[in-house]
Amino acid sequence: MAGDHVERFGGQVCYRMTSANYQVSIQRSAPRTIAAVQARLPVQRVKAVFRDYLDQVYAAGRAGSVKLDGQNVFIYRSVPDQAESADVSFGVGTLAPFNGAGAVEPVDLPTGDVATTTHWGDYARLGDAHHAVIEWCRTNGRRPTGIRWEVYGHWTDDPAKLRTDVYYLLA
Repeated sequence: MAGDHVERFGGQVCYRMTSANYQVSIQRSAPRTIAAVQARLPVQRVKAVFRDYLDQVYAAGRAGSVKLDGQNVFIYRSVPDQAESADVSFGVGTLAPFNGAGAVEPVDLPTGDVATTTHWGDYARLGDAHHAVIEWCRTNGRRPTGIRWEVYGHWTDDPAKLRTDVYYLLA
């Protein structure tokens, strides 16, 4: 892979490429279940409505229906013939299996090879991380499946310390 270098990370071979301020690598995603509410909507609407969906998940946690770990995770699944929309699972990591509570359902994160990078900073620039992964895939002949997700670090008032990990499931 031209322009990349190969290194071992946690016993795995990772191909890394730096794009702008992003280092993209291939990793194997681990199984994980989140408690989530799902919706189909234009991706541009996510920032305006995510709180409405997460509030339902956190309410289920407060009610004792699910034990949450407090880490927000959004899964996006592309919708055929609707390029601007996605099926989005607005979720929070769980500490134990659960059966569901109203609209809040257990959702498994996809497993397999992923192209991933970490975004540090304001969420308004999160799209840059997605573009870095997409460009890395294009440059390296890897094909995303249309399933991607974001794992948000815990909140801080310092925008420079906000961490979001971006994953694209690869074919």
